[in-house]
Amino acid sequence: MSKKTQLRAQELQGQRNDYTKPDEYRILRKKTIKELIAPSGVDTTNIDHLEIISNVTRYARSFFVSSLPRMCTFPELFRDMYLFGDINTSIYINPVQESKSQNELNRVINELETERIVAADRGNINRESTLGQKRLEAEQLRDEIAAGYNKLYEASIVATLFAYSLDDLNKYTKLLSTEMSKSLVNIKSAWAMQEEAFQSNLPLMEDKIKKTHTFDRRSMGTVFPFTTSEVGHPTRNTTRS
Repeated sequence: MSKKTQLRAQELQGQRNDYTKPDEYRILRKKTIKELIAPSGVDTTNIDHLEIISNVTRYARSFFVSSLPRMCTFPELFRDMYLFGDINTSIYINPVQESKSQNELNRVINELETERIVAADRGNINRESTLGQKRLEAEQLRDEIAAGYNKLYEASIVATLFAYSLDDLNKYTKLLSTEMSKSLVNIKSAWAMQEEAFQSNLPLMEDKIKKTHTFDRRSMGTVFPFTTSEVGHPTRNTTRS
């Protein structure tokens, strides 16, 4: 018997074996797990939300953190976002090289000193005092990094909120924005970048919007979800398929 004939006989035998096994097994043989749990499609034509089309259509809106408070309270910084409900949050953390951070801090120190001198010449005592304090903080951070006691990180925070109707999605959006503003964290809808932000929030390890903020080693610890032992929610498999 030739090799080609043997392969054909094995293929036919495999097909016969499939028909003797349960339907669930044959379905898994034809489709991957990813294909089975994935939605029918995602409509990205809207500029401020997405429609996830499946047996039940769901709506999604992605956000990014636009501004942070000057001082972070552990572990309250993103607690309201983590515990809000049907929401996924992704944080991309990239360490900054010491040479780059030193150059950036020196540039910031020079800019702050220039602005402080201008404010002093104009007699703006409050601004002069504020800029002087910021300059001292930047110098202290630069010295800590040079001594190896501290380090800078660039972090991008992206979140996607889900709802079963557009009205609920708009309501949850306002509520989330209000809750986050209590800790002086401002979030913005990824306007005209919903598809990129949604993909950034999937477990693909790829940040496509790159709206970064700079943290040092102490403030970086405030972003981790120590407020709960749960890292997901009941709908996580559906929303991240």
